[in-house]
Amino acid sequence: MTDDQDRSKLLEVIRHFRLIDDTYFNMFMEDNIPCMELFLRLILNNPTLHVESIQTQREVSNIFGRSVRFDVFARNDDGTLCNMEVQRSDKEATPERARFNSCMLDMLTIKKGFTWGEDHLPPACAIFITEHDVLHGGKPIYHISRRIDELGGKIFLDGAQIIYVNASYQDDSPLGLLMRDMFAYSPEKMHYEILANRMKYLKTDRHGVMKMCDLMEKLMEEDRLESFEKGKAAEQQNIVLRLFHKGWKLSDIMDATDWTQDQILSFLHANGIQPAQ
Repeated sequence: MTDDQDRSKLLEVIRHFRLIDDTYFNMFMEDNIPCMELFLRLILNNPTLHVESIQTQREVSNIFGRSVRFDVFARNDDGTLCNMEVQRSDKEATPERARFNSCMLDMLTIKKGFTWGEDHLPPACAIFITEHDVLHGGKPIYHISRRIDELGGKIFLDGAQIIYVNASYQDDSPLGLLMRDMFAYSPEKMHYEILANRMKYLKTDRHGVMKMCDLMEKLMEEDRLESFEKGKAAEQQNIVLRLFHKGWKLSDIMDATDWTQDQILSFLHANGIQPAQ
């Protein structure tokens, strides 16, 4: 396939993108504080909210387990951290996934030397915009916080919150109109002018379309690299298991794989193996 054919295919994909498509949502929000403010103001019901910074595809590493790459990560001017995910697949928006993302938000702020009682975690909010009503309550939005049963359901003030937004609920409320815009293919079909202008730029302006094509090509290359890295990681894991079952000492496995002792022990424990002390 020629370069012109590849670019033609990209242009066709771009024409059919909607905000409910997470790849497009990421591109749409890149360096786009005004659009992110609109989303957060409506979802958090705070018309004066201001976004201080925004990052797309922000990765949080976890050497002992699964890492995470947030669709959109924002920090509000009051210090609140917000992770916004767009999920078309119900199985990718489970309560466990929301719990994991909420925990990984804290990983961004807890640094070495953090002292409980002296240092403080900022408020954090994990937001899932789901194509379907995954919580099956028929509501446009769901707010989840920890509560204390023995105190009559009093909210446990840990500063963490999870929000599910049901994108299939599209009434004439401000939030319902925003969700309607999530499914629009063209800027002419969008209610919010700021979103329509952004979509028009990315789909019809020459510079915007070039930016979209460049970003998509970069993402495809990253996907290929990620697949390679996953294969490489799986190979390393197989080596660790083989060497351990052959009776190798942990120190020798460390030399052969460049893994730390903690990484090896954590991996073995995750596979139900308890090495002799």
